[in-house]
Amino acid sequence: MTVTDIIFGFSGIFAGAIGLVLLFIASIVALFKIDEADHYFGEWDSLEQLYLKGLPFSLWRMTHYGFKILFRKSKFVQRVFMNGKPELIDQAPVGLKRLLVWLYAGGMLCLIFAIAMAGAGMLLSDL
Repeated sequence: MTVTDIIFGFSGIFAGAIGLVLLFIASIVALFKIDEADHYFGEWDSLEQLYLKGLPFSLWRMTHYGFKILFRKSKFVQRVFMNGKPELIDQAPVGLKRLLVWLYAGGMLCLIFAIAMAGAGMLLSDL
């Protein structure tokens, strides 16, 4: 076992643990905050999706809202997802925007980083 294997392993485990804890907390918070998030950001999604209030649907939608807020300055998100509605982000309360970005998008980014570290560790372990 080399030093790079240890570094990739521990960083992947650390990021994965943080991501799982954040998404566990997010799954509980999603049940209570989904109505407020849909009130401010529901115009981005279709009306059929707004009626799905269960856990996987609300967790996915709130993570989706968090990523849209996080990457709102990119031209791709403005063209594809916002459809000329950037004022929806300005109307939302600051606490809700921070919750969506830090808890939902942050937890998902930690899990993506953990998966990337696991993949990089597997690729570099054979060298």
